[in-house]
Amino acid sequence: MTGALRAGTPLDTHRIAAELEMSITPVRDAIKKLEADGLVEVLPRSGTFVRHYTIEDLIKGYELVEGLDGMAGYLVAEKVKAGEIEGGKIDALLTPLVDEMERNLSRDQVRTWADLDRQFHGAIFEMADNPLLANGYKSARNQMRSVLSFISPVHVDRANSVKEHRLIVAAITAGDCERARKTCQDHRHLIRQILKTLHGECQT
Repeated sequence: MTGALRAGTPLDTHRIAAELEMSITPVRDAIKKLEADGLVEVLPRSGTFVRHYTIEDLIKGYELVEGLDGMAGYLVAEKVKAGEIEGGKIDALLTPLVDEMERNLSRDQVRTWADLDRQFHGAIFEMADNPLLANGYKSARNQMRSVLSFISPVHVDRANSVKEHRLIVAAITAGDCERARKTCQDHRHLIRQILKTLHGECQT
């Protein structure tokens, strides 16, 4: 996920077991889990490799994330509307993250910015209190993370993204369910449009 092992890198279970000073069985189990999570691929008679994600893969991933984010925002706003969560507490949790993102907009701070972005959306999914939503989001995010680390610094308008985060906070804290859903989905939709544009450029 960090990109330390590039896409297409072969994974030698025997070498990994030796480096970690453990038997090969837990390494094989870990590889199976990584395969199930979509992070590696096992090719018959060829071996195990770090999975290569294309822009098409990312677009499909963001189609999923767009829907998941919208539902998570809706559920948290619904809790505010029902009085289950105080809007002020959500604002106190999310706004400092957005403020810190705004202080880390330069290209050399993109990893810090991206980590804050992950915390922001992760907090919303946690408050939504739906493990199926959260697990789906985490899986999709993990699969796309290594590729997005190369795309985000160049193509994502981080200043505009900060503005969108503030709109999300405002909608949720107001208990406006539909506006929360829409702002969360629109936020992800913009990234998907960037990816579709890049895909088109690669085709020409």
